[in-house]
Formats: sequence, C-alpha cells, structure tokens
Amino acid sequence: MGAVTGYLLGRNLAFRHAPALANGLMRLGNVTGRGADAEGEAALDYFEGVVEDYERIAAHSGVCEGDGHEAALFGGRTVLELGPGNTRAVAMLARGRGALSVDGYDAFDLQTRDPSRLRALYENLLKRAGEDPSRVDELLAGGRVHHSASSLKATGRRYDLVISRAVLEHVRDLEALHRELRELTTDDAVLIHKIDLRSHGFEWDHELDFLLFPERLYRSLTTHIGEPNRVRAQGYLDVAQQYGFTPVHVSATRRISTERVAKLRDSLAEPYRSLSPEVLSVLGIWLVLVREGHPLARSAKATDLESIPAAPSGMAPF
Repeated sequence: MGAVTGYLLGRNLAFRHAPALANGLMRLGNVTGRGADAEGEAALDYFEGVVEDYERIAAHSGVCEGDGHEAALFGGRTVLELGPGNTRAVAMLARGRGALSVDGYDAFDLQTRDPSRLRALYENLLKRAGEDPSRVDELLAGGRVHHSASSLKATGRRYDLVISRAVLEHVRDLEALHRELRELTTDDAVLIHKIDLRSHGFEWDHELDFLLFPERLYRSLTTHIGEPNRVRAQGYLDVAQQYGFTPVHVSATRRISTERVAKLRDSLAEPYRSLSPEVLSVLGIWLVLVREGHPLARSAKATDLESIPAAPSGMAPF
C-alpha cells in the first residue's frame, strides 16, 4: 500500500500547486466518465443510454407519468445537470425531448476544445433521433455550464429537475452541495442520481480495499484530485434528508457477494468496518429524490439498506 500512498500524495500535490495544468491534463485525457474512449456509434450509444436511463428510472420510481417517453420526464422542465463533463450532449438531448432549458454545474472546466468534434457528435445524435441536425445551436442556446454556485444563482433560475451520473461520489462536501441545491430547486423538484460506489481504479486485490485507509489519511492524499469520497449508500440518503429531499427510489446497480465482503471487512478502517456486509456489498445505486412539494414526498416509505433491490432491468450497462 506504500507505493499507492506515494502515488496519491504526488498526484495530489501536483493538482494542488498547478491546478490549471492539472485541469488541462484532465481535459486532454478525456477524464470525465462521459463516454471516455468512445467514438462513433459507441459515443452515440453512450449519450442516448444516459438520457434514456433517466427516463426509465423516473418512470419506474413514479415521479412522472409515462413509460420513458420524452414528455414524461424532460418536457417543460428547467434542468440542472451536475458534472456534464466534456460535452453538452445530454443537455442537447434533453432539450430535444422538451426541456425548457438545461444548465450544467461542474467543478472542472472539462469541455472538449475541438468544436468540430463536438459538432459532429451533436449532429449525429440528432440524426439518430430523427431530428434536424441543424438544430444544434438552437437546442444548446440559453444554457451554459457553471463552475460555481454563485454563477448558478446569478441566473435567477430555479430548477425542477436535477440529474447526475457518476458525479456525487466525487463531491467532497456533500452538505454544501445539498445546501446549494436546496436554494436552486423548486418546491416540487425531482433529483435523479446514479452514484458509483466503487474504487475508481484504486484497488489491489479486492473491490473494497480503498476503504483500508483511515479517513484523515485518505483525505490528505486526495484533497485536490477528485478521487471518490468513499461515502456509502446510507450517507447519501442521510445528507439528502437533512436538507429536505425525500428518497422515493433506491436500487443497486452493482453489488458483490457478502461472502466476498467478509474476506476484507475486519481489516477495513472505521466507519466501514462497522457497516453490515449487506451494506458494504452495494457498489452503486440509483437514487431518486423529491422535495416536499412533490406528491410522492408524502407517501414515501423508509428505505431498508440491508435489502436494497436490484436496479430495474433494461438499464444501460455503463
């Protein structure tokens, strides 16, 4: 583990003292999770799958009417996408499905700097959807990616739909984010998050060995490099409820066996060692939240994290 500690420390120092260079390297390396290394049809499949997943999980959780058709989720919505990454493809597709506007909120400026590459992606997505590819500029107009809460608040918009995919696990201060979302959302807002609880590549012999580090050491090694915050499923529910967001759907996208968890559990740092094998086995979740003005807020049932159901069938594999 010493070699990994040294690597994390060196990388963290570089990002801390040369943030502009680090940000540029992330952009050049396409380190965003948004279709990384995907070109052509694979890229189109990725972005279509992302948007369709939001529609499917919304229909499954009952936060909107319909079976995944565009009017059910995005129609008439003012949308905020957390962590859009290196393109605005999701924003464009949501607008094509009837969203009034789509803004982004990203701590990093990662958008691809090659306009011809972006244009080709956007036009091909519209062609596949049966839309006029010349609508790219029209669909992207009126929205932008913000890099601070103050910039977002200056728009004066309040969002009734918030979406994110593989973003929340990188947020260091979840309380601050939810406090901001409380200010930025309408009373009947819907929030849909796909959260990846895995190690993001920092594992040696086991999916959970990134939980071996004590919290203070792990934070000191990763303050500036965006590695996962290691919060488990319960933590996301707790902070959401603390700021008035009610969970109406939680399902597991990935899990390992409790027998495999048992092989490492006694060696984990606290608080992870004290968590049940059932909770530790969950390596990803869909989380759908509503604010107090949404009809489902009054009828939502408590979530039993010891027996989270599997995510609905038919979701994208990525």
